[in-house]
Formats: sequence, C-alpha cells, structure tokens
Amino acid sequence: MNGPAGAAIVIAAHNESAVIARCLDALMAIVESGEVQVIVACNGCSDDTAEIARRRPGVVVLELAVASKAAALRAGDLAAVSGPRIYLDADVVMTATAARDIVRALQPGGALASRPPIVFESTDAAWPVRRWYRVRAQLPSIHNVLWGAGTYALSEAGRARFEQFPDIVSDDLFIDQLIALNERIIVATDPIIVHTPRRSADLLRVLKRTYRTQDEVEVGRPDAGIGAGTGAATPVSASQRAQLDDLLGLLRRNPLRAFDVALYVALIMTARVQARFRPGSTRWERDNSSRV
Repeated sequence: MNGPAGAAIVIAAHNESAVIARCLDALMAIVESGEVQVIVACNGCSDDTAEIARRRPGVVVLELAVASKAAALRAGDLAAVSGPRIYLDADVVMTATAARDIVRALQPGGALASRPPIVFESTDAAWPVRRWYRVRAQLPSIHNVLWGAGTYALSEAGRARFEQFPDIVSDDLFIDQLIALNERIIVATDPIIVHTPRRSADLLRVLKRTYRTQDEVEVGRPDAGIGAGTGAATPVSASQRAQLDDLLGLLRRNPLRAFDVALYVALIMTARVQARFRPGSTRWERDNSSRV
C-alpha cells in the first residue's frame, strides 16, 4: 500500500456469488495500490459471496444477517474511510481507471455526484431486449441521470446531503432527487458495463420494480412533505417526460425507428400497469438472467 486510502467503494451484495469476482477483479489494481478502499457488504447471503470476496487481498468484507440493501449501504458507510464514496452494484463492472477518474472529479470544489458513462451489454439477450436497450442508449436524458447505471458516486459534500440511507429499494432514485443536474458530472472515462436482462419477462420484472418504488422514494426524501407518496408529480416524472421528448426527437431524426420506439414504449407501459395493478408478493424483483 502506498498510503491511506482517500476514497471508498461500497458494494452491497446479496447472493452475488455468480458475479462478485467479476466486479472485484476489475477493481483490484486500486485495491492493491491502496488508493481506494473497497468494501463488500454482504447482506442475508446464503451462498459463498463473502468467501469469494475474502479471496481478494485488501477487500473489506462485512456480513449482515438481514437481506437489506439499505442496511448494507449503511454498514458500508460506517466502515468507509473519509472522502468520496462510490456505491456500486455487484452485477456491473467498473474499471480501476474509471474509479480513479470518478474520485478525482469529486474532490473538494468539484461536483457533488458523478458516475461513468454507461454501455449496455445485450449480446446474449432476446431481440426485443436488444432493441429496447438500443433505443435507451440513444436517449440523451438517460445519460444524465444517476439511476439505472448500477453505480453512482458522491463527494463528501454530496454525501452530507442526507444522514443515512432510508429503508427503500431504489437508492439510486433517492440520490438522483437530492443532486441537481448542475451539481453532477458524467465523467469521460471507461464506461460502466451494465449486463442487460436476457428475456422480455426479465426486463419487465426490473421495470416493474422501478415504477412500483417511485412513491417509496419520494416518501424517503429528507424534504418530503405534503403530497409525497400520493401520486403527485415528482422529479422522476420529469425524467420520464424528458424521455418522451427524446423519443419524439429520435423519431423526427429517423422515422424508420418507429417500431423500436413503439416497442420501447409498450414495454414501459406494460411494466407500469403491472406495477400498479399486479404488485406481486415481494419488494425486490431481481433479474437473475444477467448474472449468468
């Protein structure tokens, strides 16, 4: 180690034995150099996620009995060194170079929040999923948000915007509402690799979870007041309206993309209807197909 770490990466992991090695191996250069502390907060795991993480020298491994991402993030925060924090999902890949560049962008006087660009890896997905993500990748509004990338990062000032992670599912939506567009930066560095769902049903599961938890996120905001959780318009809705503007712009530029745009909208509307009228019995609908 060259000295004390000046930043931390917190990875909340629940039964991630299929992907945790892939995630950590991409970061080992900064773990070995001591530049960044990497914490894996295993929560409610019944597999060998913790054992796999411990095989990487220098990685801090925490084990929580309860399966709760919010609890894992809180535990990771308590164990983390001071400085910028990167919150990373175990099923996505961030390179050591990207982590360095993100930390550099979040130094005092810089941005409050950041993340790398996104690349959607859908090679093995069914054709509706591939075409859905091909549209998504061309929507400018998607590339400015902090949710949906599997990672976001906060400077010390950004992290000071709230006391601790609330007990909600969509922590990235919660953070996105706290940080204004002019306070964040998408750093030009190695992109985050997001492995997409493989089947339409898997994609719908993820989308349904997102839409079902939007009111929950609004209630969890520190400044939530009258109207929170009641269906009133939220910044998330504003983001959805921005997507609609992007879709219309895409159609104007290339009318031949009409089928893809229609498919994109149809899957979103199906997920919204299912989230409203068929909420299901669980609070977390995970896509396991992308973890194969």
